[in-house]
Amino acid sequence: MTACAICFSTDGHHVQCPNFQTAELAAARETATGPIVWVLSTGEDHEGGEVLGVYASKDAAKGPFVEAAKRIPFDLDNAWQDEESGAVHAHGGCDWVALEPHPLITAVQLT
Repeated sequence: MTACAICFSTDGHHVQCPNFQTAELAAARETATGPIVWVLSTGEDHEGGEVLGVYASKDAAKGPFVEAAKRIPFDLDNAWQDEESGAVHAHGGCDWVALEPHPLITAVQLT
């Protein structure tokens, strides 16, 4: 099992880490790419998934992420945060929960 590089958590409770996301990281990310939304999703390995919600901030999604992770019917075998994007994942058995940042598209995109 991988430990969190910040809080060294290995018990699947990394979301309680005080560095879940810093305000500085959120501000820097929004400045660099425009507004960011946080997409909470769940599913099964190799089966796809479903969106549970879209949040304006990572803090707003923290409680729903924890609740979704608690609904995984198996013991959590891995939980981690991507250092670059700040995305948070929990995995147990074949089930997963993810909270990932996505840029908010506010205009027609050229292809």
